[in-house]
Amino acid sequence: MRLPGKIPFSIHPFFWLIAALIGWFNSGNLIGTVIWVGIIFVSVVIHEYGHATAALFFGKHPRVDLVAFGGVTSYEMGNLSFWKQFVIVFNGPLFGFILFAVFYLLLHLHLSANPLWVGIVATMEVVNLFWTILNLIPVLPLDGGQLLRIILESFWGLKGIKASFIVGMCIAVAVSFFFFILQAFLIGALFFLFAFHSFDTYRKTQFLSESDRDEETRKRMQRAEASLSQGNKGEAKALLQNVLAHASSGILHNTASQYLAFLLFEEGKRHEAYELLLSVKEGLPDEAVCLMHELAFEEKNFELVTHLATSCYRMVPSQEVALRNAKAFASLQFAKQSGGWLQTAWNMGTLDVENILKESIFDPVRKNPEFIQFISKLQ
Repeated sequence: MRLPGKIPFSIHPFFWLIAALIGWFNSGNLIGTVIWVGIIFVSVVIHEYGHATAALFFGKHPRVDLVAFGGVTSYEMGNLSFWKQFVIVFNGPLFGFILFAVFYLLLHLHLSANPLWVGIVATMEVVNLFWTILNLIPVLPLDGGQLLRIILESFWGLKGIKASFIVGMCIAVAVSFFFFILQAFLIGALFFLFAFHSFDTYRKTQFLSESDRDEETRKRMQRAEASLSQGNKGEAKALLQNVLAHASSGILHNTASQYLAFLLFEEGKRHEAYELLLSVKEGLPDEAVCLMHELAFEEKNFELVTHLATSCYRMVPSQEVALRNAKAFASLQFAKQSGGWLQTAWNMGTLDVENILKESIFDPVRKNPEFIQFISKLQ
């Protein structure tokens, strides 16, 4: 369901499902479940509109999406200052606390003695206080974790971002164990997932550099990717070279190098493509690994070929790759591995083993007993 407006709003069906499950676990009956769904819906919407209204105030164009385990407010970050980012993030918990305060007053004004009214108001009060406090724990992706990230980044830049992942992971583990001890297993498991999320994000940011945070460089990369998808390779090449000129390291640099290497390869500039991939050989995607494997063999970088041997064959289990591996291992005098890869190539179909073995690249292992043991099975 999507609703247009200044703040576009959408609800994923799984939101209702998860809200209903939470309602059923807390009430155990249909009426209680419906009430809980309403409580969750109002609480999440108010919280997300806290973020969205602040973003709108600062000239952004936010949208709110209610997803399986809550809500997400997204907007174009741009060159938003740290204090504005802080206000946007903090405004969500602030609206949640205001909602708590409203229902706290309603409960203590004793406007009605109706048990249903009292129960709903009391639940709204507790839910919003509990969620506001929980959400301010400095663990990503909670708002508290975002606030920690903003503060540390404002002081130490990229190092601050990475530090926020480490701090958040440690706190998430501690909170997870705390709730497990209290036998609140669902929340404990949730924070354990948060800890893993922080660790995984930290691991992925190892290649992140200061240039990755430059908005103009990111936009150039986006335009380059759009040009590639539209088949405008000339324009894409110019944009990628521009990205490399502004990003000497980091994820944008690595990605631009990989894209540009493929374009150079298509132009027949194989050595230039090899040099580019060699400069970013750590963390290459699957398709780039196999291109690197092929070019490294042509450049006689047999150590790199053997390093990529298994991963490339797993991605492209072809006779050509297996034979390339056999030759690379042979040149480095690894007789057993060379024989094994040659046997793998032979098992994949017709192979002129006799002529292949005449190639000088097999000279270092030709008389090795381990190699001969493999070869004898193929002749």
